Amino acid sequence: MDIAWKVINGVALAGAALVANTVVKSGWKALTGNTPPAPGDEEATARLAEVLIFGALSGLVMAAARRTAVRSANKWYGGSKFNQLEV
Repeated sequence: MDIAWKVINGVALAGAALVANTVVKSGWKALTGNTPPAPGDEEATARLAEVLIFGALSGLVMAAARRTAVRSANKWYGGSKFNQLEV
């Protein structure tokens, strides 16, 4: 069990989540001019299409950020010799 890899991976994923959240929220505000849908607001103010599009966009950006963060951490930590699946 490689504790250092788990810590590095956790930090990279936390950073990716913060960046992805900021990108999605600011991008949504720039594109639509509205604040992003928040939990609890769906019933009152947001239309179903807005909620679905925002959810899909959030998932896409988060998946891309997560993949980039893990690949970068893997490259930094062990390069081509390190296989994260064997940890």
